[in-house]
Formats: sequence, structure tokens, C-alpha cells
Amino acid sequence: MKKNKIMILGALLLTLVATSCHEDADPMVAYAFTDNQSWAEAEKSYAGKFRVFWKAMNQNYTLWDYEKECGLDWDEVYEKYLPKFEALDEPGTEVSDSVLKALMTEVVAPLHDGHMSVTFTNHQTKNNVRVSPGSKRFEERDDYKVAQGFSPDLRAYYMNNQLRHYQTYDCTVVGLLRRVALEKGLGLDWARTRLKELQNLSGLTDGELKEMVGLSGLVDALEKLFKKDITKAMVNEYNTIVTQYAYLNVPFLEPVNTAFVDYGIRIQYALTTDNIAYLNFSMFGLSTYLIDAYFNDMFPNATAREKEIRDHVQMIWNAWFDNIQKLHKSGQLNGVIIDVRSNPGGMINDARFVFGALMPAGDLQYGWARYKRGVGRYDYTPLMPKVSFTMENEHEIIDDKPIVVMANGFSVSMAEMTSLSAKVTKNATLIGKRTFGGLCALNDNSNFSDYYAGHIGVSGETPVYVYLPTECIFDIDKKPLDGIGVTPDIEVDFNEEQFKATGNDSQFDRALEFIRTGK
Repeated sequence: MKKNKIMILGALLLTLVATSCHEDADPMVAYAFTDNQSWAEAEKSYAGKFRVFWKAMNQNYTLWDYEKECGLDWDEVYEKYLPKFEALDEPGTEVSDSVLKALMTEVVAPLHDGHMSVTFTNHQTKNNVRVSPGSKRFEERDDYKVAQGFSPDLRAYYMNNQLRHYQTYDCTVVGLLRRVALEKGLGLDWARTRLKELQNLSGLTDGELKEMVGLSGLVDALEKLFKKDITKAMVNEYNTIVTQYAYLNVPFLEPVNTAFVDYGIRIQYALTTDNIAYLNFSMFGLSTYLIDAYFNDMFPNATAREKEIRDHVQMIWNAWFDNIQKLHKSGQLNGVIIDVRSNPGGMINDARFVFGALMPAGDLQYGWARYKRGVGRYDYTPLMPKVSFTMENEHEIIDDKPIVVMANGFSVSMAEMTSLSAKVTKNATLIGKRTFGGLCALNDNSNFSDYYAGHIGVSGETPVYVYLPTECIFDIDKKPLDGIGVTPDIEVDFNEEQFKATGNDSQFDRALEFIRTGK
């Protein structure tokens, strides 16, 4: 895995010293890496799980001073909730996942870290129960339903001749499966057509009979699979079907690499008739497709189809970048829009291909960061400049034309860092809705002693797992924004009814208006 990814799903087994009291709340003892006592207790006790979680947070959380300012007393949390978890351990008490989740949610709800999540294994049901304070806050927002799962779509503008260029490509797992299910001449459609041809023939050869039987089974299997909503979870079932019927050589019917579950992206480029360049992508994963080393890491021994997918993504990004270069050099560029609405974040390195592709080389400071430097509750490093990568290769600097970053309530992590970059750039404006509030980042943390933070436990293995950022990020004024988000310069609601009826996007329209009028 690359060392500059914001969210990395590896894990580091950190063993906690068990305690039934918390007199050492501030002068903490260090982790005991060889002592499994606390994990053993957590395997069979809800109170044990709570103690592991409480102490892990006490030693490793990066926002305790801010939480204190917000009125949270972590010691009081211990006193209040330990008895409630102990009550779950009473003999004969049945603890459903919903009961455990409700109590866990109460504990984490006041916390502001938008990235962190906590998972307890319910030893009664054997299920993993996950809660996140960021998700809880997001669900309480007025734009929750609109932002969740939203995908920008400019096809209506192209159909109405408002766009000179429009290109889009989807290599998410859902997008790839939809192509198999729906695209004419490929996958399921091809199999149906060929099956009908064979059924209408008389005097089939043995080979044709075998093909017809196989196609009948394939069509039936795919139709059953695609009757349900197409989701990421389908990929393994789909791959099983593909393997079973591979001998039929159906066009585009190939296994989907499970790497696309995490690294597949949807990308969209447009150029308006008055030369405003637009870029949208579903997550910060462009580096996977634009840098050979990244691609080879994610897709070792890549197939021809996987290389074709990479080339499609490169082509669309190049169209955006190259047209900005050409139009700016000729004095015809009127503005740039970077759309990170409903973008959950991803790779830090992507910054150089997005906002950083418009900025001078030398990186752009958008805020400040600090790390944990010990296991004491308030052991933090001093604030250090936090920068966003910029493009080093020679390129046009867009400092004389308006740049708009579009964001919404589900713009998270790198999307929020891009939003902060707009806030510190004189010719850039942030338009849309307040972002998610999950800026604190989790980078590679193979050496716990470097940061005193990061993964607590092992996801899917230990009875407690905490996904915990290693650094706390502040804005340029040194204010923490986790649990709050980045406030737009121009707030615009998304008109969902209008979008569904006409395809017109109220937030995109406002971005165009601002670039064209300056208001």
C-alpha cells in the first residue's frame, strides 16, 4: 500500500493494559504489547470491551483538548457508562445487536472526530457492531438524504447544447456490473441475442447445442443476479458465474478484480460553451490510474481489460487538464469547477492532479496538523504546517480566473482538504453546503511509537476495533473543524426535485453564475 493514502484499511494489533479503575487517567502507563489479558476479558465481557475502548481513546485520541472545550469529560464518561456495560454482563441478560449499538452510540455521540469508528464484537450473537460519531452527526443534518449517495450528472446540459465537451466513465464495481447488465452488444445483452439465434437454428451441431445450453444457464443466472439492485456485494457472486461460463467467451464477461471495490472511480469532465472546465470524480483515487507505480501496486499482472479501464480514466483526466492548458494559454479559459460533492476522500497524492494542477509548484498550505507524542491524554506535538501537494511539472497557473470548488454534506476527508485549499486561494470560492467534518487523517501507521495513535486492534479479529486517525488537522486559523465541516463561501441548497425532473443541478448552476458574473 502507498504511504500517502488518507484511509488505509490495514491494522496493527495493539494490546492494552487492563484496568478496572481509571486513577491513571492522565499519567497513563504505556501499552504492554505482550499482555493479552485485556483482549481476553473483552472476548467475553461487555464491560471488558468498554474498558479496552475507553483506555485506548484516553491514550490515543487527538482531540481531547477540543472535546474538553466542548464540555466533554472523559472521566465522567467512564463513571457513567461502565456500570451500564457491566449490567449487560449480568447472568441471563440477553444483549441484541441493537441494544449494544444503542449504548455504544451514546458513548461516542459527543466525540467530534469525523473519521473514527468503533466496532465491538457481540459475543452473544457473534456479530460485529459498528458505530461512528461522524455518521450520527451526518444523519441529523437537513441535507443528509440529498447528499447520501448523490452522484453529479451533467448529461442534461450536454443534451441541451450547453456543453461543448462531455466525457464520463465509471469503473466502480457497480458501474462495471451495470455495463454487463445493461449495455447493448455486451455481456447479458450479447448472451440473450446469441441464445435467440441458436434457438432459431435447425440442425444444431454438437458444439452449438453445448453453447445454447450454456448460454441458457448464463442468461438465467445473470438475470436472477441483476433483478436485485446492483451493489458492491455482488462482485463475488458475479465472478463465480463468470468463471463457470468462461468457455462461452461472451464479450465483456470477465471477472471483476476486487480491487475495484476500493479503488474503482467514476470520473466526469465537461467544458461549457463559454469555456468553463468542469471535473468530478467519485473518490480521490486518480493516482491509481495516473501513476504507473500505483496501478501496478493495485493491479499486479493487470489484464488487458484492466489496462483499458486505466486508459479510459487517464483519457478523461487528460481531456480536462489539457483543455485547461490550451485555453488558458490562448486567453480563452473563463473558469474551472472542481466538484467534490459526495466524495468520501481517499489518496492524499491526488491533490497534485486536482486543485494542485492549477497551482504553482511548491505545495499549498491550507491549515495545520499535530500528532500524538505520548500516551498521556494531552501529549500532542506542536502545530505544524499542513500542505496540499501541487503539480511539479511545468503547467499553466490558474491565478487570474475564478476557480470554484463544489462540496456538500458528504464531502469528506480529502474532499474537505480540497475545500480548505479553496478557502486559502484568492481566486477560489467554495460553493454548496457545509462539508462532513472528517478531516483528521489516518496514514500508514506501521510503527505505533511514531504517533501513539492509529488502529486499535485488528478489524474482524479482535473483540474491539477502533479506526482512529493519527493526526488532527486544523484550518489556517488553527481552528479544529472535525464534527463541524468546512463552511462554503456561498451556500446553495440542492434542488432534488428539479434535478430528477429536468436534470438541472441548482448548485452547478450557481457555480456557473458566479464564474460568469462574479456574484
